[in-house]
Amino acid sequence: MNITDQLRIESAVLRYDFWLDYRGVRGRRRRELRRELRANLAEATAREGSRAAVLGIGSPRAMAYAATEGDARRARWTFGVVCAGVVWFTLSMMWLFSVIGFLDGVDASGVEGRDVSGTSFPWGGTVSAHVTPGHGGLSLSATYPWSILALVALTLLLTAQPWRLLTGRRRGAQAAPAKAVAQRSA
Repeated sequence: MNITDQLRIESAVLRYDFWLDYRGVRGRRRRELRRELRANLAEATAREGSRAAVLGIGSPRAMAYAATEGDARRARWTFGVVCAGVVWFTLSMMWLFSVIGFLDGVDASGVEGRDVSGTSFPWGGTVSAHVTPGHGGLSLSATYPWSILALVALTLLLTAQPWRLLTGRRRGAQAAPAKAVAQRSA
């Protein structure tokens, strides 16, 4: 098995793991399912090549849904943290651009030798700038707005769905999609 085959297999396993996590499968069960899929893909790769093996499994999302039928539903912490991180980065960049816009406005106004302060709209953080006389320098201070942190926390809460922990444990048969995939590709 060459590096390309290994990359294809690991990419498929990673996508499968994402959807397992999204469905709330616990760590031990996820490791078992990943190990099983990896072994079946390695076996199928030896028979027919990695491209055909990976295409033979179908959608990793559908496999994850089949594997979790009847399983207990848990909070999706990894998914929530990833979404919250994306929201934090995006909002922080937007805030940074609004602070840079404020700084550019102070510089364009021609104010020299005194502090200029204001609020970065719509974030609510305060921004202060000081222009040294003779355009010798420009200093800036800003407070990180709490509104961004509140939106990040809200995103984490809504995407992780921790209230799923309160729904209780539902028992049911656990499907083994990786075995079915190996049988399908044989």
